[in-house]
Amino acid sequence: MFAADLLVFVSILSAACCQSALEVSIPKSLNTTSGSCLLIPCLLNISKERENILESSPEVTWRRGSLWSLYDTDGFTIDQRQKEPVMEVVGDLRKKNCTSVMRNLTSLHSDRYFFRIQAENFQVTETNAVHINVSDSLAEPAVTVPVLREGEEVNLTCTVPAPCPSHPPNVIWDPTLGGNVTQRTQMNADGTQSVSAILNFIPLLHHHELKVNCVSIQNLHRDDRPLLSHKMVILSVEYPPKETWISFTDLVWLGDNVTLTCQSKANPPAVHRWFMKRAGLEEELGISHVISFTASRDNTGEYICEAQNLYGAMNSTNLQITVLGMSFTAFLSILGVFLLFKFALVAILISMTYRRCKEPIRSETSQDQNICISVSAKCSEKRAASVKAMRKRGQLHH
Repeated sequence: MFAADLLVFVSILSAACCQSALEVSIPKSLNTTSGSCLLIPCLLNISKERENILESSPEVTWRRGSLWSLYDTDGFTIDQRQKEPVMEVVGDLRKKNCTSVMRNLTSLHSDRYFFRIQAENFQVTETNAVHINVSDSLAEPAVTVPVLREGEEVNLTCTVPAPCPSHPPNVIWDPTLGGNVTQRTQMNADGTQSVSAILNFIPLLHHHELKVNCVSIQNLHRDDRPLLSHKMVILSVEYPPKETWISFTDLVWLGDNVTLTCQSKANPPAVHRWFMKRAGLEEELGISHVISFTASRDNTGEYICEAQNLYGAMNSTNLQITVLGMSFTAFLSILGVFLLFKFALVAILISMTYRRCKEPIRSETSQDQNICISVSAKCSEKRAASVKAMRKRGQLHH
């Protein structure tokens, strides 16, 4: 490789006597896609003594650096010539425009190319080469996204190279966000061309953090399927604070550690300012996303959070906080004593009720037994009296 570069340098240096008569302006590097073509912008500046050469239809070629040692030798065969891309000068040489197009390019054509012009008694090769890279894939689109503000019309621009003007790529946006897409081709400063798709739309809140794709589609002759390339962007829509609220759900007892958090939706993020209303007076508490304090009676009041950014401000609804007159620990102690007393009272009532239910049953049973004994005794007395009476009757009968 070094030997080939040295040969190129020596060959070009040997033609330096003629170089001052011709200067060529070309890009340092160009990229294209396999199966496509490539436009090489080229302008030349020739001395007035040699301008007549341009009128005589001189031969213009682009020599490959890798084949430099074979040019003008018997080794430059038909097979070697077939390694060169098909080239055509499309510029008007009489107007010093040497713009050329290389066609039917493949990745094997990636190389350095030197401009050469040849006429009768005159030939010169440009010392500066254009580096041409032929890729099997499309270049990634370049996307320009300005600052997006809610409700303000804006343009998103997606640009892709158009190295082959006769077959420019098709550039689309997906989704279109309810807007309009305009496609245009423009000339770049170095003479190359590019295609841009401009999406005009009005950013809304639901577009925030939405993924949008710019897609480049290139139809080529090398196969039936087009080549695709895309660039994805995540939209950032700036808007004033919305849905501002205070995050707090716990009860507040004397001595508790209290934390209030201000929540809001805003882009750019909002600055949060705290206020407290008490006895008809409003007091500013400070600027912070979160405020914390140890609850005392002085903390009883209405708390308001204000969220503010570049585009506006929004207050939360008022949060009423009432600090109870005892600590939560003391409340639990009193509640425990109360529940213990209640359970003891219930136990006593159950015991008394049980006793009352058992005593009447025993009383009634004893009474029944006494009645039975009394009845039995009376029955015995009657039976004895009857026997005595019968005996007396028998004696009288005898």
